Amino acid sequence: MQPFYVSLSVTPHWAQDRGAATPADFGNPDAEYQNLLQKAAWVDFSHMGKVAIAGAERRDFFSGLTTNQINRLAPDRTLYSTLLTPQGRFLWDFTLVEYGQNDSAEQLLLLTEPDRLPELIQKLHFYRLRSKVTVQEQNQNFYLLGVVGPEAVQALLALFPELKLEQASLGQTWIPQPGWRLWQDPRHEKFGWRLLLPQEGWSTISRRFAEILPPAGWSAWQQYRLQHALPRGGNEWTPDVTLPLEAGLLELNGVDFSKGCYVGQETTTRTHHRGTLKKRLFQVRGPQKMAWETPCAVLRPDGKEIGQLTSYCPQSGVGLAILQSAEVSHAQGSLLIQGNQVTATKPDWAQWE
Repeated sequence: MQPFYVSLSVTPHWAQDRGAATPADFGNPDAEYQNLLQKAAWVDFSHMGKVAIAGAERRDFFSGLTTNQINRLAPDRTLYSTLLTPQGRFLWDFTLVEYGQNDSAEQLLLLTEPDRLPELIQKLHFYRLRSKVTVQEQNQNFYLLGVVGPEAVQALLALFPELKLEQASLGQTWIPQPGWRLWQDPRHEKFGWRLLLPQEGWSTISRRFAEILPPAGWSAWQQYRLQHALPRGGNEWTPDVTLPLEAGLLELNGVDFSKGCYVGQETTTRTHHRGTLKKRLFQVRGPQKMAWETPCAVLRPDGKEIGQLTSYCPQSGVGLAILQSAEVSHAQGSLLIQGNQVTATKPDWAQWE
């Protein structure tokens, strides 16, 4: 797949899991961030991992593995879900799209963080046994674009005036052209919209995109994500460590407590109904220009470690951390990272007390 935007001549300072076609910025990261925050911009998510599960038993097979209710997945409905260890610890999170070349439902398409994609495919093959399904990587077959910001709907209506997007619900999905999918992210409205299109589809829409929407690079997206306390798989969701409810799985619509059995269900259900979770996701604010490598320890004023900083933006001094909620309350939100004072607050979207 050829990059559709050539990266500027800068030394990449981005995360290890981003492709060469996803620039850190397009020359003015501050302006790109302001577009995401106040207007709208598009972000290249084509580096995300893509796995297709096909076959007559694909729904039954995957329903037994994942935290959400697969029966609600449809060509016009996209879901967010996770795959856990038998002990209920996080392994992968993904957006689920029911995909076919037209409006058909031929396969489940999993869109996930790219850095551990081979392990995910291996795990799915491990669980497949005699199920009548196939599992295939689809990285080179699709572009995935994000349209994010308070004016995202207006921009999308300029691209697709025939669609009724004004009253969209989370996860609602449209088919602008055969083989294309457009949906409002099922996790939270601040995640924006996603457009999935086959590789050849970009040539038919790239000029219109450039006319209507400015691009935003990965630095601006990360700053925007942290400003709205939006967790990310591999950061806030640490494989084999994080209990998914700690990092917002319930609030981000990634679990269904009424569905049948799945891997890790017992721990997830028990911690939810008994209210036994000790850690939660907090938004952290500290000094700007601090290049903290994550994860790193978050301490009480007396030096006791109470959790880990999982993401941090030096430009804004805003990050995310998984912390012991009782300790944050006891310290009245005033904590330390490497000797620097930071404050921790509950995300706006959090439902827990």
